Amino acid sequence: MTRPRLRLLYGAVAVAALVHLYDPPWIGRVTSGLRAWEEDPPGTFFRWTKGRATFFVPSSASEMTLPLRAVFPGPNGGPVTVDVRIDDRWLATIELTDPAAWVRPGLPLGRRTGYRSYRRVDLRINRAVGPYILGVMTGEISLDGFVVAR
Repeated sequence: MTRPRLRLLYGAVAVAALVHLYDPPWIGRVTSGLRAWEEDPPGTFFRWTKGRATFFVPSSASEMTLPLRAVFPGPNGGPVTVDVRIDDRWLATIELTDPAAWVRPGLPLGRRTGYRSYRRVDLRINRAVGPYILGVMTGEISLDGFVVAR
């Protein structure tokens, strides 16, 4: 092969890789800042967050129900606050005042921007506790009324 053809081949491979990584099909299963699934005694499945957590939801979803529970009080005994962002845009600030209660806010996701198949959801918790850096408990989310499989 001649040198120009090799450059063309390498360029085509690079473009194909970038196209694949723009909207990878496996991104919906990627999480960050979330521990493994656990089950509490009543049978509720949950995951602990760290100070920040990220997961992905299908871009076709229009509403998300995000169960949250703060077992430990916030700074100076105040409420724990969770900032929810979608695709780097603020969506809601949720205050968790009762450590024994699950809060299940319904969050409108708004219109999607771009052509990606998934949207990134970021949680920012105002405090994390202990050596395991535990933030809040997140339950099984539901999108448009349907529970997302674990």
